[in-house]
Formats: sequence, C-alpha cells, structure tokens
Amino acid sequence: MKAVRSDPAHQVARPGPPRRWFRWTAYVLGVTALGAAIPTPLYPIYATRYGFAAGVLGLVFAAYALGILVTLFVVAPRAEAIGRRRVLLFGMAMIALSAAIFVVANGVALLALARAVTGLGVGATTSVATAAMSDLEPNRDQHHVARVAVAANFGAFALGVGASGLLVQYAPYPLALPYLLPIGASVLGALAVHWMPETAPRLGQPTSWRVQRISVPATIRQPFWVAAGGVAACYAIYGFFAALVPSYVRSGLGLSAPTAAGAVVALMFGTAAVVQLATAEIRDRRALLVGFPMLLVSLVGLVLILPLGSWELLAVVTLGLGAAVGLTYMGSTTLADRVCSEGDRGEILAGFYSAGYLAVSVPTVGIAVLSGVVGLSDSGVLLGAVVALLVTALYVEAYRTPTPPGGGGRPRASPPSEPREPSA
Repeated sequence: MKAVRSDPAHQVARPGPPRRWFRWTAYVLGVTALGAAIPTPLYPIYATRYGFAAGVLGLVFAAYALGILVTLFVVAPRAEAIGRRRVLLFGMAMIALSAAIFVVANGVALLALARAVTGLGVGATTSVATAAMSDLEPNRDQHHVARVAVAANFGAFALGVGASGLLVQYAPYPLALPYLLPIGASVLGALAVHWMPETAPRLGQPTSWRVQRISVPATIRQPFWVAAGGVAACYAIYGFFAALVPSYVRSGLGLSAPTAAGAVVALMFGTAAVVQLATAEIRDRRALLVGFPMLLVSLVGLVLILPLGSWELLAVVTLGLGAAVGLTYMGSTTLADRVCSEGDRGEILAGFYSAGYLAVSVPTVGIAVLSGVVGLSDSGVLLGAVVALLVTALYVEAYRTPTPPGGGGRPRASPPSEPREPSA
C-alpha cells in the first residue's frame, strides 16, 4: 500500500465549498496587485528624498516588468508539475519580501530590487491563480473567471493606492507603515493557499526548468494579436498612471498631498474593476468593439487636457479611461481564453501576458526619459498620441476579425470533480 506524504507541500486540504476556494484564489491574485500598488503614491517622495530624476524612476518601475517576465516564463510554466499551491506560496512570499525591502530601502538600488521582487511575485501568481480559478469555478464558466480575475486585480490595485495615499499623508512612518498592508495580506493569502485544494493536473511528473516558448497556431493568430494588442494598450495606460501620474499631480496640478495622487490612480483602477462586474453580458470581441473607441476618445481627451493643468478635467478623463480599460481588458482576456485550446494554453497565455507586461515598461521608460527633455506634460501628450494610434489600428483589426466560434464564450460544463490527495 502506498503511503500518503505528510509534507504539507504534497497534501491536499480537506474539501470545502468549491465557491469558497474560488474566492480565496481570487483573493490571492488581488494580494499581488495590492503589493504592486502600495508604492505608487510614494514615488514622488522617493524622488525628492533620494534626488533622482523622472528617468531613473521609470527605470525603477521597469524592474517590475523584468521580475514579472522572469517568473512568467521560468517559474509559472512548472506549476502544473510541481504544484500550483507551491508556486502561489512563492508568490505570497515574494510580495511580503518586496514590502520588507521597501521599508529598509535607502536609495535607488534597493527601490529597484524591491520593485523587481514585487514583479517576481506577480509573475508567479497571475497565470497560475487564473488557471486554478478556472478549475475551482463550480460551473467552469471562463467568462466569469476572467471577470473576477480582472476585477480582483484592478480592485485591489485601487484599494492599495487609496489606502497608501491616506497612510502616507495622515499616519506616522509614511515610508514604512503602508507596507504592513501587503505583508499582512500575503500572510493571510499564504494560509489560504496552504488549505486550498491542489488543482495541478500533472502533479509529480518530471519537468525541466527551461524558458517557456511562445507559439501561436496560424489558425488563431489574427484574434490572438487583437487580444494581445488590447491587453498591451491597457498595460501601457496602467504603467503611465502608476508610475508617472503621481508626479504629474504634484508638479503639473500643484497638488502635493499624497492622497491626491492616490485618488486619481484609484479612480481609474476602481472604475475598471466596477466595469468588470457591471458588464457581464458584454464579452470577447463585442467588448473590444466598444472598449477600443472609448479608449481612443479618452486618450484624445488626456492629450488635450494635460497641458491645461485642470484636476476636474483629469478626473473626467480618468473615469472614461477606467471604463474603457475595464471593457478592453475583459474583452482581451476572454478572447484569448476562447481561441486557445487546452494543449496550447500555456504557450499562448505566456505570449498574451508578456505583451501586456512589456507594454508596462517600454512606454513608461520612454516617457520618463523624455520628461527630462520636454517636460512631464509634453511626455504624457506623446505617450497618449502613440497609444491612441495603436488603439485605432487595433479597432480596425478587431472590426475585421470575425467572432470566433462559440460567440458566448466557453460553454458551461459540469462542476469539476473533487481534487484527490496525491499518493507517493
């Protein structure tokens, strides 16, 4: 008779209500967004205290994308064999560690290290948590999985930015106290992961630690590139807001309070999260055909209002961008999920998410460098114009792309069977 391993890494928790574990996995996904959000209102303070220019700040933020890509292509693809729970525990550990590094950071090097470690946690968690949610969703409704995953990401980011801004302005130890939030949240997330069922389908099978390759079958390349372009546009806007808007609010609008910068960023991400929950019937290509024009109008509005220095107009444009990003991101994720087969899912989603995470860093670094030459507002105008051109091309391509088969998303299936304990 084979004995069951007593090692917690190989145990499966006592079964609980499927919806419960689905929600806890969404919480774990949100913890990574919370950890990424906390430093956002603090960037102008770091820049003043350590005396670095906006270009250096952009490079610090780019370290985040580098960390994500490392785990997305090396660690996350091994989750099906070594266990999704192990990878999620690694993600929670990285979020807590990055927060601790931020607390003791005394210069650019440690800030970049902390940001890279945050990226390690996000990259390890994003695709793995989404895959686990797909197996733990009682009806296997992939559209619901995508909506909840995106809402958890955007909602937690909005919560983290808002809470961080309040703590920085009104609480003692402004460069330390906010980081207790992701540390506490990641501890709770680790406990949840410890008890949740293991859903990895190939647990215990041999695996090699090679870089995940990206391969997109020719039959789905057109809808894939529409989806990847949509998520790239969303992440480019995300990178702009998270890394540069706090500086613009402080220098361009003359609002030095950290709560002001946090409120603007939280408004955009909070609106995107609400849109995920309020537009359940709009999905896939249809969401993109609505989201792309909204993105274009909002970006044109951003380009026009940045030189004016009006916080009222910035708030209106931010609301529009939040709604547009919510629809576009949801449409992109559900379209990418629908066109990929189970056998190609890992490779296709790796390419999909890498397009987004590269878009976080490339425009952000470019604008940060340009801001030292032409100023922050003009740099924002350039970013908005470039992304607007990208969105226009994507809309044309989405319009030309037929809706893939199964226009309502993946069909519902019977609830998954209860996960079993692996034997040794």
